[in-house]
Order: sequence, then structure tokens, then C-alpha cells
Amino acid sequence: MSPAAALIALSVTAAPALAMDAAVSFSIEPPPGWSQQSSSGDGGQILALKGPEQSSFVLTRIAPVSWENRAAVRGLLTEAVNGVNARERLGYRAAANLETATYGNGLTARFLRADIDGRPRLALAVMELDGVYLLGTLRSAVPDTLLPAILGALKGSGVPAAAVSGAALSRDGELSFRLPAGVRPRPPSEQELKAGCVAVLSGPGAQLLVMKLTDDDTPAQRRAAVVKSTVRAGPGVDPKSAGPVEYLLSSAGPDFIYAVARCADAAGPSLYLAGYMPWGYWGYSFLAKGPQAPEMTRELLSSLSLGPSAVPKLVAASPRLSVRRDLSWVASWSSNLILALLAVVVVWFWWRNRGD
Repeated sequence: MSPAAALIALSVTAAPALAMDAAVSFSIEPPPGWSQQSSSGDGGQILALKGPEQSSFVLTRIAPVSWENRAAVRGLLTEAVNGVNARERLGYRAAANLETATYGNGLTARFLRADIDGRPRLALAVMELDGVYLLGTLRSAVPDTLLPAILGALKGSGVPAAAVSGAALSRDGELSFRLPAGVRPRPPSEQELKAGCVAVLSGPGAQLLVMKLTDDDTPAQRRAAVVKSTVRAGPGVDPKSAGPVEYLLSSAGPDFIYAVARCADAAGPSLYLAGYMPWGYWGYSFLAKGPQAPEMTRELLSSLSLGPSAVPKLVAASPRLSVRRDLSWVASWSSNLILALLAVVVVWFWWRNRGD
């Protein structure tokens, strides 16, 4: 665990149960001269605006995309430009540079401009709002002026929407979590992002934070000791209650180790979990708090899969952790074997004495 992980640990709180929203709620104040149109709903369309002449703006829901993988974002937007050209038989030419902007409403978008005959006529933007990934397509003679006006006026409900696909993708695109019933992602806070947080998953009995560790050179053989010391230092944790470091083979392949301790919480007694998973030449720190923290973490790691940015060969080369695996089933089997051997010895001695 890094100092950044310790900072995050102070902010982990148990999450209350959240209702799963069936609909996505967004609103917008159209720029002067623009009007909101009825959304068709086709292809995940959420909002549609009509402006002067042939100007228009369409907001569509899309699958999660890795923000840190600029090549993936640019590829998505370039493909969208090609799709517009194919449908409308126009000659839009995408710009070479992918740009990023943050607007007054706190929304951050990655966008790509496209020209016709050297004149700006199209802008496509990818953004995330209330846990929903969106694609905005703006057609206008002045897209540079209108894009900030439109995206800056976009508002969500403030309540994270349910993941329709039942999966959550980490911000770096490496980890794909299959969400159990009642568990949903939420956008990391500014403090969590500064500490390297790439995913926050909240459920009715726990909240889990995942931090990416890119500059931690702790040897693999010391990871178990670091996990144990981290859980003991958790907020409100009774150090004497910390259990042993346990092992779980993630369904994505790399090892996962964790330890659990009891902690005090405003809502009553709770549990605190600290864990670690190597991943290629870096790793991920896991911190969870809540009565169901161990169960939720184990379920998420048992259904973990590679995200779109993960390189299978690199992940397969992740270092193995030097921690004793859970061999309880072996212990039970070996106990039965010892009893059976003792029984054989007793019978053998009885038979030998009977023969004498």
C-alpha cells in the first residue's frame, strides 16, 4: 500500500442500499435559438437539440470506455465520424488531436473535431456523467463556440445510474467487474482521483475502493506483511482483531491477498478490509468497509475479467505472491488419511498378534 492508499482509507465509509434506477435522467438548457426535440431512443439516444439551419446536437449512451487510454477514446470518436460519413455520404475529416476540456458544471469531455473542405463543421465528445458514459455529436458552422455552451449546460440527476450491462470498468480500462445484485459503480471524488483511485463500487453492505499502484516497488514477498499492517492501521480498526492474510486466485488470473479486521462505525460494528493484487508490472490496492466487505470483495474478485486495455500476456506475467494458500481442504483430506493409516496399523498389529 502507498501513502495515497492510506489517504483514501480515511474516506472509506459503508454505503447504504441504493435503488436501481431504470431510467437515465438528464436535462439541458438549450442555447439561444436552439430547442429540445423529442428523443427517439434509437441507439441509446437520450437528448436531441435542433439549432438554426442544419445545426443539431444528439446525446447518446455508450458502453464504458477507458479514460486513460487516449488511443481507445480517439478510435471510438474516429469510428463515430466514419459512421456519420457513411450514413450521410459526407466528407468529414477528423482532426489529428484528441482534446480535453472541463466546463463550469464540472463535466470533463474528450472531444474530436472534424472538418469539411477545411471548415469546422462537426465535433464529437465522450464524457461520463452520473456513472453513465455518453457520446455527444454536434453539427454546426461554429462547433468551437457551441460545444462549451451545450456541454456546460448539461445536468444530471446527481444520483449514479445503474449499470445496464451489469458490469463496471475501471478508469484505466484494465479491470472489468461483474456486478452482483445491488452493487453499482460511482464516480470517484476529486480526493480519491488524486490518490490513484480507478474504481469505486458500492453495495448495500459495503463500499470498495480500488487504487492503481504504479510507483510502488515493494517486493512480492513483503506484500502479505504490508496488507496486514494496512488493515491494522485502518480508520477505527481494533488492531488486535486483524485476522490472517488470506489468499484468493482471481478469475482474471493474478493472485489476490487480503486481511479483515473489526472496526467502529457510526452505524455500529463493522469490518474493514485491505487487499492487494499484482497486475503486470504494477498492482492494485483494495480497501473496503462495511459489514459485507469481505463477501462483496470476494465475489467481485471471483468474477473479475480483463478490461479492454488489458494485455493478456502482460497480465499472465504478473508476479506470484509468496503467501501460504488456503489449504483447508488439504488439511481435512490429510486428517482423514492419517486416521485411515492408523486404522490399518491397528488391524495389522491385531492380525499379527492373533497369528502368534
